[in-house]
Amino acid sequence: MGSSIFSSPSSDLHPMDLLSRILPRNGEALAGVRMVQEGGARGVQFFSPAQALTFPSSQLFINCPLFPAEFSIVATVKVPETRMKRNEYLFTVVKEDVHVTLGSKPACTVAELGQLWFDTLKRGLFLCDGAYWHSMLQEKDRLDYVDDYQDLYTTSETLDIELFQIPSVGLFAAMAHRANKPGSAIYRWNQGHFQLYQNISTFKAQAWKQFTIGRKMFLAVSNSVGPVDGERELSVIYRWSNKRLKFVRYQTLETHSARDWESFHINNEAFLAVANHRTENGNHNIDSVVYKWNPGTKTFEVNQTISTSGAYDWEFFTIGPYHFLAVANAFDGTSTQTDSSVYIWLGGAFQLFQTIRTFGATDWEMFQIGNRVFLAVANGHMLCERGPSLYTINSTIYELDVTTKMFLKFQDIVTYSAVDWEFFSVGDEHFLVVANSYDGSSYSLNSVIYRWQGYEGFVPVHRLPTIGCSDWEFFTSAEGSYLMYSSAKAPLSKVFKLRIQ
Repeated sequence: MGSSIFSSPSSDLHPMDLLSRILPRNGEALAGVRMVQEGGARGVQFFSPAQALTFPSSQLFINCPLFPAEFSIVATVKVPETRMKRNEYLFTVVKEDVHVTLGSKPACTVAELGQLWFDTLKRGLFLCDGAYWHSMLQEKDRLDYVDDYQDLYTTSETLDIELFQIPSVGLFAAMAHRANKPGSAIYRWNQGHFQLYQNISTFKAQAWKQFTIGRKMFLAVSNSVGPVDGERELSVIYRWSNKRLKFVRYQTLETHSARDWESFHINNEAFLAVANHRTENGNHNIDSVVYKWNPGTKTFEVNQTISTSGAYDWEFFTIGPYHFLAVANAFDGTSTQTDSSVYIWLGGAFQLFQTIRTFGATDWEMFQIGNRVFLAVANGHMLCERGPSLYTINSTIYELDVTTKMFLKFQDIVTYSAVDWEFFSVGDEHFLVVANSYDGSSYSLNSVIYRWQGYEGFVPVHRLPTIGCSDWEFFTSAEGSYLMYSSAKAPLSKVFKLRIQ
């Protein structure tokens, strides 16, 4: 190592060996530090982050009444041959009384102003401003592997999971159970595990949707049958009671084999869209409904009907000033090869924006990577008037092309009667996990996690054994990051923990 000074008052300085200033002259060993020499270069090798090597700058700038405005330090760093990785090194000038604290998070008060803290667990360097620790350099999280974490035994098969937070209460998971008794269950995250919190009467529930209007919190369930054969099918909206700390019945809406609810806000107005799958006499070509919240009556009222064909899912998203609503149409009465549609909000209503050919579509997932916008469809199966059904088919990721103003095919991925996509990020990495449910002979299949790799698109990185997988959800808590899946063929849902490196 050496230094050269460019300030004229200190022109008598020459390159100096900084190691000679910090290593003991008598050859005494330092804990966690070993001196090495290779190719005529001398250096130190660190085995422990607990050892700090410092010396006062006054020993270096002996004839400088003022600290130099400019100087240089030349450092040679040897990195052993390992797998390719990105290394960042931070060099800074600090006062003589500045110390680096190691270990768990210390207090940051006026007394610690300007002090540094190195988080040995997360490998990050932070600076105290007198009140908060600010990140100066921190290693990005990366997904290493997936661990089996919790088996959640339920009273019935589960078709959907809705995760949501209630302020000051906690994280909840609403499970849409197929069986009518005892209905569907709501679980609460407690001390790192889900525990049963509340049962709600449902009738072959297909999905839950949580949303807020003002300071009120609601939870809507899509019931696919009536309480008794021949009775009207009613889906129900529940409201969270801060007094009872439970969800209580609030409003009922007539639906038709409802598969999904989607909630959204446009211009400070609240909307709720239901995906009606078929009529009571089996007609799949039926109107689905967009409801609008009436602040006066404090109820939802019909705002618009949209013609759908065996609708399974709604997906709302916003791009710049534009609002979109995509429907996954699964069956038109004769074939699963049908058009699913993307609508755009214009003049107070949704207007057709684009149609996309799908095959028994069950789910849309919109996500963004940087400034790129994607829309992934889960294709369930290919059923024609003649010939066998195909369950091993492509599901497709589309990308919005700003020139043509259309979603264009970006990537096909082979799936097995896919029913759900879930997008999530860990650090700077982006992932998609697919719910594979059936391959034509078995429900015991691998659901797959795909990682974004730029030009290559999404590539498979993890395969997770599942049984009749119906839904994936990603969530984080104080304990870490998790993936949760539900089964439409077994009364068991599972929680996986993402091991981050």
